[in-house]
Amino acid sequence: MTQFISPGATIGIIGGGVSAFRMADTASLMGMRTVVLAPTQTDIALEKADIPLVGKSDDRTALKELTQMSTVMTFTDENVDGAILAELATASQLPSGSDILTVTQDRYLEKVFLDDLNMNILPYTQVITPGDINEAIDTIGYPALLKPIQKGMGVDQQLLLSTPDDVDRAKQLLQQRPYILEAYLQNIKEVAVMVAKAGTTIRIGPVIQNYFDHHQLKASSVRADVDPAVIVEIRRIAEKIAKKLDYTGIFSLEFFLATNGTLYVKRVYPGPKLYGHLMQSTSDISEYELHLRAILGWPLPELELAEDGVGIPLRRKDMDAVLTQIQIKPDWRFAFYPNGGELVGEIEIVGDLKAIKDSINATGHFVIQ
Repeated sequence: MTQFISPGATIGIIGGGVSAFRMADTASLMGMRTVVLAPTQTDIALEKADIPLVGKSDDRTALKELTQMSTVMTFTDENVDGAILAELATASQLPSGSDILTVTQDRYLEKVFLDDLNMNILPYTQVITPGDINEAIDTIGYPALLKPIQKGMGVDQQLLLSTPDDVDRAKQLLQQRPYILEAYLQNIKEVAVMVAKAGTTIRIGPVIQNYFDHHQLKASSVRADVDPAVIVEIRRIAEKIAKKLDYTGIFSLEFFLATNGTLYVKRVYPGPKLYGHLMQSTSDISEYELHLRAILGWPLPELELAEDGVGIPLRRKDMDAVLTQIQIKPDWRFAFYPNGGELVGEIEIVGDLKAIKDSINATGHFVIQ
């Protein structure tokens, strides 16, 4: 059981950007001091830190300094060196542990983890050499997506294979690293759920439907437009995975939902996610507060869906349209982040989902199907 930590303690936050910004802001409201390790001096998260540190998440010297100043530490995503953390931090300093990083940093190990739990996942196989691709395609079939096993390398490192010509091209581009070849589904819905865990206590948020454009999140909605039986199954899966993970804090599960109703577990992510921001408006508590409560040894509240809603991340290209909407949408909730990143803010809208979607689509800029 995580020890109780009272207000006034110092929380070390590893990672920059919006997630670290929001985490530090929430920690401050909960009476905590923060030391934030961000990769650049201009990172927006440092504006919320009581003690700013600049360094990469695998920088041993910076992590050691963070450890020395922190009562408790956390990371905002899987892009951190778990071995260094486990070496530098005590168990009480790192209540989330580092085991989850092993699962979430390596696509193959993540598949094995899910396989061991008898989760329904897309067919996959490992690819090491160019010669493996033909055999892999014979097993998986077309279309298939070739991805580096190591996560965090960007979608530009992924290749969609739809024809033998694509296979030939992949052989020429293949670098000296292991890959996963995974079946590729078209015309699918993407849904997700945020899960908070503290000891034996597990809290599962509402099912969120995500809308992407070229791998970039463009909107999220609650309630998800899925059959009630799918929601029951997602919650069952979430509880089973949460019980298996040696982890304290919030994490997310993402799913593919095929047109025939088949549900596939897509990914596991430690820490908060951009689509999880919608919980603040629809469940009356933020994912950041849930995460901090877990690692601070504070009890976790029950999660209930209070209102339906839609969240829209805002990027620089959206600003002209946003300035118009601010002036004519009194019921839309706008939030903005300090200058410095591509993500500049977000919109959250609660109420009747059909009316919300009609209003969004009528802007001529934002579109949600």
